[in-house]
Amino acid sequence: MRADIFSDSFAQKKNYLTEADARVKMLYVAAAIIIVISSRQFYAPLTALCLSVVFLLGIRIPVKIILWRLATPLSIAGTIFLIQVFFFAMPLMQGFLIVAKALGAVSLIVFLSMTTPVNRLLNAARWFKVPDTWIEVAMLTYRYIFVLLEDALTIRDAQRVRLGYSGLARSLKSFGELIGSTVIRTYDRSIAVYESMVLRGYNGTTQNIVWEEGFKIKDAVAVIIFITILTSLLALNILLY
Repeated sequence: MRADIFSDSFAQKKNYLTEADARVKMLYVAAAIIIVISSRQFYAPLTALCLSVVFLLGIRIPVKIILWRLATPLSIAGTIFLIQVFFFAMPLMQGFLIVAKALGAVSLIVFLSMTTPVNRLLNAARWFKVPDTWIEVAMLTYRYIFVLLEDALTIRDAQRVRLGYSGLARSLKSFGELIGSTVIRTYDRSIAVYESMVLRGYNGTTQNIVWEEGFKIKDAVAVIIFITILTSLLALNILLY
């Protein structure tokens, strides 16, 4: 369950969305996010959210996984909504619009991440001339997020066995120790990884990621579908303004 929530395991499966050209999907998501963020009504953000969920359900991603992916941005957007409404007297409709924009934009990112493996995303980023340093940082970050997550979960499980979360006071203390231990392990691991890379001849750059995929007929179909969706979102913004 943990791996399904945080990894790209679903993106590794073979279906019409995962096999579509990553560059096409990245352009679609970037354009759709711009439209969603610039919208002054609910229609475009909610439409983008619904379409993203429909796409993910169409390739048999469980509803529970989709909700877990959306849970964190939803909680953040909800907190912002409450703060703006109750402390800054923002109108309710404007607050709901902020939440809708957040969910619409995040759902597009979730769609991209759950239908495109990380290696193809990095290949596409290099094709778009993203600096090599950014790509390397993204690659290493993705790799070691799961290592550090596993370390944190191991520490938490050990604390639970010792009843570290049996009360509010002990829970707060255990949580603080968990954060501190994770930060220390992160620092120690970063030094160890850098030293090991230097010993293996690392000189500031890694081997270039070569784009090996060509544009296929099915990618042209994806382009038509995505352009139709983007046109519809623009029409909703203009006609229902």
